[in-house]
Formats: sequence, structure tokens, C-alpha cells
Amino acid sequence: MFRRLDTPLSEITIFWEDRPLTAYQGELVASVLLRHGISITHHGPTTGSRGPYCMMGVCFDCLVDVDNRKAIQSCQLVAKDGLRLNRHLNLAGTGHPNDA
Repeated sequence: MFRRLDTPLSEITIFWEDRPLTAYQGELVASVLLRHGISITHHGPTTGSRGPYCMMGVCFDCLVDVDNRKAIQSCQLVAKDGLRLNRHLNLAGTGHPNDA
């Protein structure tokens, strides 16, 4: 469904929930995820499943947890070799110890 239109730069590896994904230097994380068929990046108690939508940082639907940081917009994050990403679980207001 998604493919690059230009000649990719050097190949790197990022990890989505411990699964290695091929990315290219300078590529946005949301683009990498969509290209690999990953369209749900976070889940909220009232919003349900969400994923990249506007691709310009306005909607906040593409949130991911990156390394040890929570709720980062994947459409604004440049992929770097070895980056570790996880689905963001928005647990705000649920009383869960990992409230976002």
C-alpha cells in the first residue's frame, strides 16, 4: 500500500515491539510503520485504536512509546538505527500504575 517514490538512502533497522523493521536513513517512523503494514500505534480507554492519520503532527493519532519515552508522535520522529518502539497505551484516568 505504501512505497517510497525516491531512491532510498542507507538501510537501517528499527524495532516495533521487538520485531525488526527495515527503514531508511531520514525516513519518518510513521512512514516505516505504514510501509510494513502497521496501522495501529496506540490505544486509549475512550478513543480506541489509533494510528498515523494526518502525517504532519496535528492529530496526535500516531503516538508511540520510544525507548523509555511515552507518547511521541511517530510522524514527527526520524528513524534512527536501533530505535525501539512500542504501542502506546493511553491509560490516563484509569488508575493504572503506568498512566500516560
